[in-house]
Amino acid sequence: MTRSWTSMVARLPFWRLMLYGAAASLLFFAGSLALGFSQGRVWPTLSLIGTSIVLEAQPAAAASIPLGFDPPTGAGISILANMIAVPVLMVGFRQAMDRFRFVRTRMEKAEALSRKYGKYGVWVLVPLCPLLGAYACLAIGSVLRWNPLRVLAAVVVGMVGSAFVIAYGGSAMLRLFHP
Repeated sequence: MTRSWTSMVARLPFWRLMLYGAAASLLFFAGSLALGFSQGRVWPTLSLIGTSIVLEAQPAAAASIPLGFDPPTGAGISILANMIAVPVLMVGFRQAMDRFRFVRTRMEKAEALSRKYGKYGVWVLVPLCPLLGAYACLAIGSVLRWNPLRVLAAVVVGMVGSAFVIAYGGSAMLRLFHP
């Protein structure tokens, strides 16, 4: 008998889920730090990480160009740094939906809608991610009770695509005005 991943995760205690989320966040932080340090840029890397956590990946990808990063490195740091908060937010949103009864009762209508469009409707988050941000899209996916892995995949696709388009577009604009 096989169990689904979400049912196995739902049985884990909250503290263990938060521990796994914190470990994943540390890995994302270490990855973004290593990517920036490989370029020999300490302070611009820390600045870019902070920008990405607070303002999302898209503004950080735009800020990476004046900070002197090449487009793939700037976009990579922005994406990895934006992912630092994602595991903890996903666990927190799910926990809030499961624990608080007043939230759960208000979400029954949204859950009926999500059952109807849940399998393919989650992909609407791809174009919404550059506009609303990854954190807001994660909240929308949690409120609609969509599959967490599909929500994460849609958010990552939208974030990665937009960050690379912004970083390469900013670099092209810079070369256009400063040949």
